[in-house]
Amino acid sequence: MSCCRINPGLYGISNHFLDTLWPKVERAKNGLRHCLDSSIDPESLFALLADSTRAKDKDLPDTGMGLEWERILSPVFIKSPDYGTRSSTVILIDHENRVLFSERTFDPAGEGCSDVYYEFTIEK
Repeated sequence: MSCCRINPGLYGISNHFLDTLWPKVERAKNGLRHCLDSSIDPESLFALLADSTRAKDKDLPDTGMGLEWERILSPVFIKSPDYGTRSSTVILIDHENRVLFSERTFDPAGEGCSDVYYEFTIEK
């Protein structure tokens, strides 16, 4: 494990190395690029984080968990009886250091339970 300097750009971080291509990370990065090209709002980002599209078997990584788990874990938003996404967080910071922190929590079935919003300004 080491630290390295990365160039400015759009990155997606998974549970592997920074340069590892994961289908769900690439889908999310493409969706984020689209959001950046239009107007960014929390709901469009939450929609991106709610993507439950499973990767094709040929695109699944081989992490040693077995094919069925690789399928279950392949969406951005994971739903399964035993494991899944429990919260999604959107943090927006504008050029005037105003912050919008939004978090949506989900029950074990993947249904939204609650949303919280905080707005504040970062002081220099």
